[in-house]
Amino acid sequence: MTHQQESIVLYGGQFNPIHTAHLMVASEVYHTLQPDRFFFLPSYMSPLKSHKDALDTKHRVAMVKLAIETLGFGEICYLDLERKGQSYTYDTICSLRESYPDSTIYFVIGTDQYEQLDKWYHIEDLKSLVTFVVVNRGTAQQEVEPSMVSVTIPRIDISSTMIRQRIQERHNIQVLVPPLIQQYIAEENLYE
Repeated sequence: MTHQQESIVLYGGQFNPIHTAHLMVASEVYHTLQPDRFFFLPSYMSPLKSHKDALDTKHRVAMVKLAIETLGFGEICYLDLERKGQSYTYDTICSLRESYPDSTIYFVIGTDQYEQLDKWYHIEDLKSLVTFVVVNRGTAQQEVEPSMVSVTIPRIDISSTMIRQRIQERHNIQVLVPPLIQQYIAEENLYE
């Protein structure tokens, strides 16, 4: 039941929590590429991080759902969460390719990741499987390889780390995350 030449965007991250800068990236990429499907790909928390993983994943997914509600587009891809453990982008894309053999797959990365691409697992194979979409991070302009798409987004300096820190210090996070997510974080007493 696959459509011919469907276009799919994959936007991965820990999304802990998903915040306004993530939504800005998603929105700009979505409106620039106008894909048939837009997947948020929450990554499995690495064992190196001391998180209550299951609980953590449940909340991260719930917040991505609220972000999707806020944006009015998108769906969640559970591949990395289901695989658990060390998850390489290459493995995720191979799994996705099985479900969508004819689709054009776009994979969103930041400038910081773009500069590290040569270190990625099976990067040459990966480049043949996906088109990388590079969004500027920490820079106003960027040059990318001809086979890639560059999307320039308004820069918003917000990180999940900063939001978690602000919550611990009882500081305001209004507008840093969408209202639905701010409410969810408060109700669930997350990151305190």
